[in-house]
Amino acid sequence: MSVIHLIGGDDRELYLSESLKSKGYTLRLWGFENKGFDKFNLETINKAIKPSDQILFPMSGTNEHGVVKGKYSKVPIVIDESFFLQLPNNTTICIGWARQWFLDLAQKYRCAVKQVANDDELAILNSIPSAEGAIQMAIENSEITIHGSKVLVIGFGRCGITLARKLYGLGAKITIVTRNPVNLARAFEMGFESIHPNQANSYYNNAEIIFNTAPTMVLTKNELDLLKKVEVIIDIASSPGGVDFAYSKKIGVKALLAPGLPGVIAPKTAGKMLGKVLPKFLKEEI
Repeated sequence: MSVIHLIGGDDRELYLSESLKSKGYTLRLWGFENKGFDKFNLETINKAIKPSDQILFPMSGTNEHGVVKGKYSKVPIVIDESFFLQLPNNTTICIGWARQWFLDLAQKYRCAVKQVANDDELAILNSIPSAEGAIQMAIENSEITIHGSKVLVIGFGRCGITLARKLYGLGAKITIVTRNPVNLARAFEMGFESIHPNQANSYYNNAEIIFNTAPTMVLTKNELDLLKKVEVIIDIASSPGGVDFAYSKKIGVKALLAPGLPGVIAPKTAGKMLGKVLPKFLKEEI
């Protein structure tokens, strides 16, 4: 019998574990001792993992130092080379997204890493709580309504589309900023004003709320200096985001980085969504 070893996470992973168990999977949770599960210990984990077992990390993966989120762990959850060293060959590891050092070690020790964060199905589902959470943050951190406000949405991928739709439903005056000609066309087709960043200067001057979904630096000193009316910038791109936060703070522009919103805003929904999609990444035997 294959066991899925879930290492670290927060409430989303707890709901995910319930979803997978309901589908017949056997799970063992590590780093959730405050919820009555196993304490994180590399030596103990390595002894517990059998050749047919699989490993599951949170959507957030690790930081550059190998630290994994552990909301209910009493000790830091840190993954290093010693973890990979003891794994059986061809162990399947599912993770939201993996840093290069993680991928290099997995390859060195012949582990199969499956990154799930960019899966279209999951990304579209996750865009729902992400968009709702971003709008909630904008409401809580501004002194104006969404209705009637001049909003810039930077990026028009899976999350940007969902966000724009929800903002439109609240009566916002939306402009989409994207470099992708296909996305510019899609935004136009959906009835939104759509512009290339090279044409955006006057829009920055008048923007009241800005949402960034683009995973690259888009709001540099040059763009931030153009902001005259902005109430808040909400950046929901993957860390470190797309805003020069140090400079925005210096000039008094409120900018908030909010990656991983699904697990924060709606962990139950996010866990169920992940439980719906994840089985296609797991080995079939359960």
